[in-house]
Amino acid sequence: MNKNKISLILLAAAFVIGIAILSSCGSKDEHTGNDKHKETTQTDNKQADNSKMVADGAYFCPMHPIQQTNDPNVKCPICKMKLDSKAEHNKKMMDEHTALENKYHDKKDLLHFEVTLPVIKSDECQVIIEEALSKDAGIVEYHTDILNRIIHMYIDKNKTSKSKVEKVISDAGFDANDTKANPEAAGKLPADCK
Repeated sequence: MNKNKISLILLAAAFVIGIAILSSCGSKDEHTGNDKHKETTQTDNKQADNSKMVADGAYFCPMHPIQQTNDPNVKCPICKMKLDSKAEHNKKMMDEHTALENKYHDKKDLLHFEVTLPVIKSDECQVIIEEALSKDAGIVEYHTDILNRIIHMYIDKNKTSKSKVEKVISDAGFDANDTKANPEAAGKLPADCK
C-alpha cells in the first residue's frame, strides 16, 4: 500500500470520527436515553426559577406556597406549575370567609373559630390537616387558606370545642394556634410537611 492510500484512509477515518462526534452533540445519551441539551436547558431553567424566588413575593405556587416570586412568568421550581397572584388569592379567600360568615352568623349553637397553622410547605400538608378535621363531627364547615396559614371555620359548640379542634390538628402533627404538634405524629409526616 502506498503512502497516498494510507493518508487517504486515515483522512477518511478522521472525517467519519469527526462526524460521529459532532452528531452526538445534543443527541440522546446512549446509556441513559436522556437528551443532553434538554437536561442542560432544564437545569438552567430550574436555576433561573430558584434565583427569582423571594420570601414574600406577589406570586406563589398553590401547591408549594413558600415558593414565591415577583415575576409572573416564573414557574414553581419544585412542580413547574404556573404561579398564582397573591392579590387574587387573598380576594378569593376574603370572599369565601364572608360567604361562610353570612351563612352561619345567625346560628346560635355555632361558633366562629380560626386556627393559625405553622408554615405550610405543600398542599399535601393541607390534605392531612383536612382529613383530620373530617373526624370531628362538631366542625360544621371550614375553608383553609394555605397561603396565609389559617383555617376559618364554624363549629357546633354542643359537639366540640376550640381546644378539641386544636388537639385534632395537633394529633395530625401540626401546631394549631398555641397548641403544639404531637411530636410522634409530626415525626411521621412526609418531608414536605416537616
